[in-house]
Amino acid sequence: MDYLAFLLLGLAGVVWATRWALDNAIKIARHYRVSDFFIGVALLAVGSDLPEIVVSVNAALRNLTGGDTSNFIVGNALGSCFGQFGLVMGVAGLMGHLTMPQRYVKRHGIMLLASMLLLFVIGLDGRVSRVEGVVLVATFGLYVFFLFSEEGAMAKTRARALGDGWKIWLGLVGGLAVIVGGSEVIVRSALGLAEHWNVDQSFVGIVIVGVGTSLPELSISIGAMLKSRASMSVGNLVGSNVLDVLLPIGLASFIAPLGFDVGLLFFDLPALFLLTVLVMVFFLRHRGLQRGEALVLLFAFSGYVLTKMFQA
Repeated sequence: MDYLAFLLLGLAGVVWATRWALDNAIKIARHYRVSDFFIGVALLAVGSDLPEIVVSVNAALRNLTGGDTSNFIVGNALGSCFGQFGLVMGVAGLMGHLTMPQRYVKRHGIMLLASMLLLFVIGLDGRVSRVEGVVLVATFGLYVFFLFSEEGAMAKTRARALGDGWKIWLGLVGGLAVIVGGSEVIVRSALGLAEHWNVDQSFVGIVIVGVGTSLPELSISIGAMLKSRASMSVGNLVGSNVLDVLLPIGLASFIAPLGFDVGLLFFDLPALFLLTVLVMVFFLRHRGLQRGEALVLLFAFSGYVLTKMFQA
């Protein structure tokens, strides 16, 4: 099937390009003395979420021409969050002990839960207006400002010279360009699949694209675990979910107002909220996440995906 082949090709290209862009972005970040958790939250989260952002923006541009990709955009954002906390954190937890300082659990966990509540309140009228999109984007901007203030990264002394700086920046820009092109292929193919299979856009956005665009986080988290950088892995996932709740939907609705399906509002978003609470409880009560907790997350993720398949 052409749509499925192009979708898989687009996902593969986006994953490869994301890793390439991140490798160069990390070199730039290492130019400054910042913590692994900060790199995970502020840099890797933003970088690895570029597919979700670009896919959502491309889909929103279609709304300007008379289409309606609202369910796809919201479903992609929520599905990515499920993939990161259920699938990615579950797999990473099977590979080793994930830890996060309790002060980070409380601060960033509260921010993530508050972001979901904000999105829920905004979606109660069944739509996300341009003004509400600005609110979501501004909230993420405040979160980033909080990160930099907390870390004090801007005041840090440079660690070392950035060798071959132009090559590193060129690699970063080139990787981002491939992500943009691959994301356009993903949107076209996913919408074509939804029409061909006669299923709702939210199903394709959550189960196929949402999980597929979580692959960069999976590869980053596994790589971080293999390098004994558990805090970087956790920071990447927490930061990614804050971003996914706020930025893709916020940017897309600023381009063109979105509809908010009642099913996504009263089933998917509350389910994500409960999964996030579960993750935060694991980190607070068990001083981290190990194999037992990881299996619980994988089981919860599998149950959610099966539910969406039956609903489709």
